[in-house]
Amino acid sequence: MWVLFKIKRLGRRARDIRFFNLAAICLWLLALNLSVTFLRAEKTGGAPVGIAWRVMGTWQLDGKGAPLSLGDAIPPGSLLQPGGGAARHSITVFLADGRSILYECFTPENCARGFRVPSLSRMPDPVAVDLLARIHATLVLGNTPSSIQPEPGLPRDEVLATLDPRNRVSVKGLVAALPNGRYTYDLRPLDTAYPTQFHIAVEKMGPAITVTLPAPGLYELIIADDLNTPRIDLLIAAVKPTQAEKFSKSFHQARTLMEQWNDSGFGWPIHDFQRAYIESLMKEAPQTTSAGPTVVASDLVPNSRRAGEFVRNQTVADETHRDGVTAEPAFFPKPGVFGGDTAVTLRCQTPGATIHYSADSSEPMANSPVYEAPIMFKGTEGGGLTIRAFASAPGKKDSAVVTGIYRIHDQ
Repeated sequence: MWVLFKIKRLGRRARDIRFFNLAAICLWLLALNLSVTFLRAEKTGGAPVGIAWRVMGTWQLDGKGAPLSLGDAIPPGSLLQPGGGAARHSITVFLADGRSILYECFTPENCARGFRVPSLSRMPDPVAVDLLARIHATLVLGNTPSSIQPEPGLPRDEVLATLDPRNRVSVKGLVAALPNGRYTYDLRPLDTAYPTQFHIAVEKMGPAITVTLPAPGLYELIIADDLNTPRIDLLIAAVKPTQAEKFSKSFHQARTLMEQWNDSGFGWPIHDFQRAYIESLMKEAPQTTSAGPTVVASDLVPNSRRAGEFVRNQTVADETHRDGVTAEPAFFPKPGVFGGDTAVTLRCQTPGATIHYSADSSEPMANSPVYEAPIMFKGTEGGGLTIRAFASAPGKKDSAVVTGIYRIHDQ
């Protein structure tokens, strides 16, 4: 009996070991599959992409004839080429890993190199992918630019508010900082079925003001004090109680994500993007106006499961050597987040090439320092390190400018 008991116990232990080994293998294969899928998608254009912002001059993706404009999709790793006809060219690209990259050039020689958009530094948060997809949809697939135009020079705020049974909303945000007293506001519905209303009086007696609206939808309010001085440019997204939880969660996640990125020094235009994002959320909600029901096609706004689809016609530029062009410098280690002091090495595969670089975020030029030794990145340096570099070789065109962004994990 004792022998049979031992045999059964050993059998159960062997099955347990086989089960745990099988589970570990499955988890490893799943992780490998996710990594391969992500890398393959980034090469084929199916990965989350960035969007163009504040485009000055003429820019285009290498090999694409159409000029880039506000909100256009920019695949990570793609090559941007400025055109002629402008004394200055600049473009900002926002990527789904939270980075904002500004490229600019001022002379034909510098512009001729072009700029390589960095690849994604990490797997992006699904909220970030959805955020950029919605902004792209609002700026490009819808009206360009967004139909919500801010009042110049005024502090801006965006709020998501729930309508009560009498079509009233309670508004806080920046409003909470206003002193108690009498105010007026101009109310401009984005739904043209409703007229703009001017100089509506409201009393602020606490942290919020109460505004009566015609219906669910988007409204711009310009709040003025009792001297008729404009104080706040406010965008209200008014939703029904049944929609409030879903929309509030999405809006809060997007806002929190952008604030985190700005805390890292990446300079996201939070108010501009919140307005485009909140506009895309409202397009998903059927509205009823005096002209009858209006249903916006929600399939124009990608959701988190389809957020990469708006780049299906884009392809990531080939990063291999181009004929007659010096190979682009490569960074070792790859840009990313590090735990302490790091030595950054630059290499170029073209024999006899010279690498020019800058370590202060400026664009490198022919008179910029020549790379000769590893660039030290101290963990005590605030704001991290941004290296931009290009390579030149006799008888070849200069390479595109490449960018490496290094950060310390606790910044």
